[in-house]
Amino acid sequence: MSREKKINVAKALTVQLRATEEAIDTALSEAAHLIETYVTSRRAIRMSTIIGNDVHQNTLKAMMALSTAQQHMTAAHTNLTLVQAQIGLGNVAVLPADDKPAPPPTGYYVTPVEEEVITAE
Repeated sequence: MSREKKINVAKALTVQLRATEEAIDTALSEAAHLIETYVTSRRAIRMSTIIGNDVHQNTLKAMMALSTAQQHMTAAHTNLTLVQAQIGLGNVAVLPADDKPAPPPTGYYVTPVEEEVITAE
């Protein structure tokens, strides 16, 4: 296989690897935002922390799983670097270090509702 073809294949793999890493980062961010929104919403309606506690616990478990996935992707990244060396590409920079686009804004902010104050007359 020609060096040019190897570099093109390596570029495709790098793009996909970074897209996967970015997806995990986004999922972690969105899960954190879910917890924040849930807590803010619960407070806004003055709901007890006892109700719906499973939402918080399960979201945290999902975040731990995403963190584990992130660690595995880091290992895969290292493995692909080894493969790159094994096929003779060595330290060829496949993509610039700053090729990641800025992430789009995500999520919504829930503002607590002001309660009407009733005074005794």
